[in-house]
Amino acid sequence: MLSGLASTLLIVAIAATILPPGYPAYIGVYITLVAALLAVLGYGWRERAAFSHPTSLAILAAILLVAGAIPFVYRGPQDLLAPVLILPMLTTIALGVLARPASWVPSPTVFALICLIGSLLALIGGAYEHFMLGLYRPGLGNNPIHYASLAAMSGCLAMVGVVSSTAQWRYLFLFGPIFGLGSAMIADSRGPLLGALAITAVGMLVLTVWLWRERLFRIASLFCLVIAIGGAIYLVGSGNARGLSVLQNGLDIFRFTGGSDDIRAALYASAIDILRRSPLVGVGLGQIMLTAEAMFPELVAGTGFENLHADWANFAAMAGAMGLLAWLLLLAAPLLLLIDRGGRQDQPTVLGALVLTTGQFILGVSNATFGILPQTVIYAVAMGYLLVRARRSLS
Repeated sequence: MLSGLASTLLIVAIAATILPPGYPAYIGVYITLVAALLAVLGYGWRERAAFSHPTSLAILAAILLVAGAIPFVYRGPQDLLAPVLILPMLTTIALGVLARPASWVPSPTVFALICLIGSLLALIGGAYEHFMLGLYRPGLGNNPIHYASLAAMSGCLAMVGVVSSTAQWRYLFLFGPIFGLGSAMIADSRGPLLGALAITAVGMLVLTVWLWRERLFRIASLFCLVIAIGGAIYLVGSGNARGLSVLQNGLDIFRFTGGSDDIRAALYASAIDILRRSPLVGVGLGQIMLTAEAMFPELVAGTGFENLHADWANFAAMAGAMGLLAWLLLLAAPLLLLIDRGGRQDQPTVLGALVLTTGQFILGVSNATFGILPQTVIYAVAMGYLLVRARRSLS
C-alpha cells in the first residue's frame, strides 16, 4: 500500500505541474506542493539519503546562502521571505525520497508524453484565445510571459522521449519544441521565444550527435523544421511579430535606447548598482525596488513592480554575491545528476539535465523564474523525476 502511495504522489506531482496551462498551472503548483509535503512526511526519514545527493545538496546550499544574508540586510519582515522564494525547489528532494518506496515510476516515454500533451494544451489554448477571442497576447489567465515560459519548458522536455526507446514513433516527441515555440510566438514573448530556441538548439545538437546515423531522425528533424518555419511565417503574417524582434534588438533590455525596454534596463542597472555598493550580501528582498525607484523615478516609480524582472538581478540585489552563488547552484543542480557514471550513461537523464539547466538559465536572464511560481515548480519537478531515476539506478 505504501509503495502504491509513493507512486501515486510521484505521478500526481508530475501531471499536476506539467499538464495545466495558464492560470490552472497555479492550482497545479499547490497540488504538487501538497504531494511533496506528504512525500517528505511519509518517507523522508527512511529515505533521508536523498538529502545527501549532490543535486539535493546544491539546492539546500542555495537556500542557506540566501538565508545567510538576511542578518546583514534585515530591515523588515519582507526580508525574511527571500529564502521562501527558493523553498519550492525542495520539491526536487521530496520527489527524490520516493525513488525506492515507489513500486512504479513513469518511464521517460511516459514523462515525455505528459510534457508533449502539456505543451500541446498550451498551444491550443493560446491559439483559441488569440484567433477566436482576439486577445493580442494570450496567457490563459496567466501572465503571457509565464504562460509561454511554461510551454517552452514542457515542450522542450518532451525531447527526452526521442531517446527513451527504439520505436520509430518516438520522433513524434520532436513536436514538443514546436508546440513550445508556437506558444511563445502566439504570446509575443521574446524571452520565452529565445529560451525555447536555445533549449531546442541544445537538445537537437545532442540528439544529432547521438542519432545522426538514423535516416528516420534526419527525415523527422527536417520535417519538424519545415513545420516550425511555416508556422512562424503564418504567425508573423497574422500580426505576431514582436517575439521575432529578439533576433534584432534582444539586447535592448540591457541598454537605454529611448524605447519601451528602458524600464528593463533601469531595473537591471539598479541591480548592478546594488552589487557595486553591497557586493557580498546585497540589500535584502524588501529593498530591491528602492534603488531602481531612486535612480530612475521617471521609469520605475508607480509601476507597481515587485521585483527586478530577472533571476540574476533579483538574487544579486537581495543577497549580493551570496545570492548569485545560490542562483548558480540552482542552475547547476540538474547537471550534478551526471556526476554518477550511471547518470552519464542514461541518455534521457543527460538530455533532461541539459534541457533544464539551459532553459532555466535563458528564461531567467530576462524574467523571474524562481519564486512561488509554476516556472519554479516545473523545474523542480522535472529535476525531481530525474533524481528518482538516478537513485533507482543505484539501488
